[in-house]
Amino acid sequence: MNAEDARQAGSTEPFLKYVLNDCAGLCYPSAPGNTVDVLFGLAALRRAERWRHQLDAAVAAADSSEAQLAQRAIAVLGSLFAGSRARLFSTPLAEIDTVPCVDRADFSRLDEKKRVLSGIRNLLHHPDVRNIAFVLPPCLFTDGAFYLPHAHALLFSGPPEVTIAVVESEGNTRFTWSDGLTLTLPNDGSRLPSGFSHSRLKPLPHIGGFPVLNSIAETAPLLSGFGPAADHEIGPAAERIEAALELLSQVWPLAYHALQRHVQALCILKQRSYSRSHSPSELPGTIFMSADDIERIGDLLCHESSHVRMNVFRLYDPLAAARTPESEAAGFTSPWRPDLRPLRGLLDGVHAFLNVCRYHRRLGERLSNAWASAAIYQRQKRNIIQASMTLRQHAIPTRLGAMLLEEFSREEALL
Repeated sequence: MNAEDARQAGSTEPFLKYVLNDCAGLCYPSAPGNTVDVLFGLAALRRAERWRHQLDAAVAAADSSEAQLAQRAIAVLGSLFAGSRARLFSTPLAEIDTVPCVDRADFSRLDEKKRVLSGIRNLLHHPDVRNIAFVLPPCLFTDGAFYLPHAHALLFSGPPEVTIAVVESEGNTRFTWSDGLTLTLPNDGSRLPSGFSHSRLKPLPHIGGFPVLNSIAETAPLLSGFGPAADHEIGPAAERIEAALELLSQVWPLAYHALQRHVQALCILKQRSYSRSHSPSELPGTIFMSADDIERIGDLLCHESSHVRMNVFRLYDPLAAARTPESEAAGFTSPWRPDLRPLRGLLDGVHAFLNVCRYHRRLGERLSNAWASAAIYQRQKRNIIQASMTLRQHAIPTRLGAMLLEEFSREEALL
């Protein structure tokens, strides 16, 4: 099987041997079409594959209407090329929809059935999907609303036991509620029009083109420990983040364009006395972040988009392991944290802060009063050197990990 055969078949594993020959695009952002970009597509395609297998079980366990929904979804997936399946499953919630939940006492078979059927959201209102008809069962609306990622909107069922038929035909998405209400949207890949208002479809905010996931039920468990911003705080945060994106596009265009390709969504955190950010693996391509001053927001975006690239690469290669299980269990001293960290924490730190240093160096070249960037640069340079020494002493890299560590060493010498 050659690379094109693997792509058309939709199988990710045979294609990997044609891809994983280097770490291009991982250390620093680079032009499109590199190894990391390909891995993002393969990760999305793998979600589609997982969901396809889970639908088989759903057909066997569901009642007649739900089994019919699963069977129709299987047929639609089978009709699509691999590239279309990857595009459909590149949204952050696609990971939640396709990764089985761990066994928990508070998680029932009904919840698992709903989770599998929720994956249907990835087939709705996307221009790659044409001439389909689905009926959405009431179990999808137990949280009150059903999130549609390609419309970035919340769909409401209305009165209890109302079902919704969704038909894609002639370039339009038509929603028909069983109590008689209807809605038709053009399905051309564009957002809902400005000023759109409907009693049963609520558009959600964007910032700089990125969907904001604060109001989605599935993100609440992940967000709760971070202190999400309230609805009225998102507007002011949006202005600062959009200004930071504009600044990043000027000082580091490659980083800006890579971020546009790799980051899929944002969650906005409450302001505190310090900046905060996180990129959870459960929501690939999503950045949780506070929105302080514009220069600091750019720092966070460079930092977290580095983790987003690293997270997708690690799906296919671990890059490095500690020399002994005992040292990994004990943990390693990190210049960025007071607690001992696993080896991967040091690898992530060197990677992210190399990017932060490059951002601040470029920012310093642009700003006349750049003392803050200069101070951050010097502090993080010292931290990178310290963490790199620990990595060289304790890491056993894979073949690709050795390439990455060699690149780290070259970049460290240029700081």
